[in-house]
Amino acid sequence: MCPFHSDEFVRPTASGDGSWAYKCPLTKGHPFLGSYEWLVAPPPAGTPDGLGGLANELGLDIELPAVVAAYQGRWVEYGVVEHDYARRRQDDFARLVQIYGHTHIEDKRYTASVFLAHALSQLARQGSVVLRHSRATGRWSYNPTISWWTVAPPPDWSSRLSWAESGGTMDYVPAGAH
Repeated sequence: MCPFHSDEFVRPTASGDGSWAYKCPLTKGHPFLGSYEWLVAPPPAGTPDGLGGLANELGLDIELPAVVAAYQGRWVEYGVVEHDYARRRQDDFARLVQIYGHTHIEDKRYTASVFLAHALSQLARQGSVVLRHSRATGRWSYNPTISWWTVAPPPDWSSRLSWAESGGTMDYVPAGAH
């Protein structure tokens, strides 16, 4: 994700040395004019594959795949995953919103949504969930694309549930957190 745009997912390009090159498709909202590019190097050999830190403490390696698995046989848009995780783990989600904020409360670059999406992306690299990028809907439609999630084996793309179709509301975001 672009570090300057909340929920702006960027597809990487593999470099020959094992690193990944990223380029944000947006040209506004960076600390300078134009697009933002960055490189992510592979972890050193022998580095553990776990999420680490707060994500590990919250058990996101178990909780997030469980949320996605509840929709087995369907792709679900990121907002559906966040909504269901927040309902399932209310205290944990409230803690994330307290720490990172949420764009439903105030416009921020790094939010609880970004934190969870990063964890999901790491889980996708580990094979716990499957990731696809496509059109964002509803509340997240300000993004050109957003992440969609499923478990293996991935179903046909025609079987999907968008945020807009889910009928979800933002009432799961704790009031007064910031």
